[in-house]
Amino acid sequence: MKTDDLIEALALGLEPARPARPGLPWLLLAAAASAALVLAVLGPRSDLADAVQGPTFWLKAAYTVALAGAALWWVDRLGRPGAPTRRPTLALAAVVGVAAIAGAIELLRLPPELRLDDLLGWSWRECSRNIVMAAVAAAPLVWLSARRLAPTRPTLSGAAMGALAGALAATAYGLHCPEATAAFVAVWYTLGVAAVAALGAIAGRFALRW
Repeated sequence: MKTDDLIEALALGLEPARPARPGLPWLLLAAAASAALVLAVLGPRSDLADAVQGPTFWLKAAYTVALAGAALWWVDRLGRPGAPTRRPTLALAAVVGVAAIAGAIELLRLPPELRLDDLLGWSWRECSRNIVMAAVAAAPLVWLSARRLAPTRPTLSGAAMGALAGALAATAYGLHCPEATAAFVAVWYTLGVAAVAALGAIAGRFALRW
């Protein structure tokens, strides 16, 4: 058989391979693991049944879920060599920016003497720390969800996976935390997610090397 005929025979019937994506079942397990850890260690908020019937609980959840969605997009793009990452990066920044603007507007509309209480609530010292704690359950499963990807920027990819784990943990933490002011969520929830992203960047620098 001639070389050209062999090549043609080998190529016959080949179809483009579908790009690998983060595994959804692993991500669902990550979210469930964070929720289980929050409920087991911290417990549900005492007014959870009433809270889910109001808008503030869902607005807070919408922010953390939007963070998770943007972070997932970022993970997906960083896991494909050569894929553009500008749009998911901008999406993540936009989600944080909208929350920051909402928090700033809320503070400006309050009397000056009430602004600090609105920003700090009663649990600012523990909020970000608890989100990092909840992310301990989510992070390994998030990394397993991305095992088929091929990241070429390990530090940035680790940060993206950390941001995803942190956002899932922040969503789960909402089951315990009654704080719901826009300023509080924009600062302390975001800092918790950012802390997990920073830890992910450190881990990714070493664990995601080829």
